Amino acid sequence: STSPSSGLPSHQTLTNTSPITANATPLPTSLPKSLQGTQVDGEIIIDENKQLVVTAGLRRLFDYFLSAQGEEPLSQIEQRVIAYIREHTPEPAASQAVNIFQNYLTYLTAVSQLDKPKAQPNPNVSALDLSAIKNQLQQLQARYFDAKTREAFFGDEQALNDYNMTVVEANQNAQLSNDQRQAIIDKAQTAYIASVKDANLQTKLTQQRNIDKLLAQTQQMQQQGATQSQINAMRSQYVSPEAVKRLEQLDQSEAQFAQRVATYQTQSNQILSKLGNVPQAQQQIVALQQTMFTPEERLRLDVLTKQR
Repeated sequence: STSPSSGLPSHQTLTNTSPITANATPLPTSLPKSLQGTQVDGEIIIDENKQLVVTAGLRRLFDYFLSAQGEEPLSQIEQRVIAYIREHTPEPAASQAVNIFQNYLTYLTAVSQLDKPKAQPNPNVSALDLSAIKNQLQQLQARYFDAKTREAFFGDEQALNDYNMTVVEANQNAQLSNDQRQAIIDKAQTAYIASVKDANLQTKLTQQRNIDKLLAQTQQMQQQGATQSQINAMRSQYVSPEAVKRLEQLDQSEAQFAQRVATYQTQSNQILSKLGNVPQAQQQIVALQQTMFTPEERLRLDVLTKQR
């Protein structure tokens, strides 16, 4: 469940008597099958004056109920959400939440029309103009929501969309060198991670980015003939000294495995050259595998030999 204090400005507090965490009670079994036995996802937060504090959790609350579309009419879902809000929220926050929900429904309807073809499409316009769709979404959001609601509902989503758009544009720009392209993507990725409000998600994204960079740079340096010391120095920028040591041990293990594979291939080729591809030769090759490799390594060996 989401903590009711999340998303509140520092000068605001919650009323103790308001049931503001929306996932406090299971839903009744009269709901659509997909929602039966579940708890409401999301939150309704108010301040000390019973004013609504809009958070991403409010949008999750709306989306939770809207996920039942197809099982029951939208009008019935709308009635259900409004009843839920009014049951769990005091005024004036309840009416404020209902108003945002109705605007959200109108917004979703407008969004659903964006990707529908026009009666007379312009042949000079791409079928999928990502930049145009992005601008249209922003215009719709500005039409139906104030700035605070837009930030709460679409802030992280917009930042991710901006990052994805930058990646697409950079990859499509033939005038950029590989280094220039990567620099643009790295800058956009840094900006996106910095914009994420969820600290746990931000940490995970940073760790994944470091792993991706580490793997890419390791491969590049190995291909360029870098020494183990140089590779370790690079890795120390991303991971702890203990992890650098483990990775070095893994490198050594992989190098030893690659050497054994090369020796095995030489010896198996000698067997085939001497005896030909006959059952006796295959028996000797299998025996060679069993002598040189563990069962787990033989699985890897099968993959490697099939790729060659």
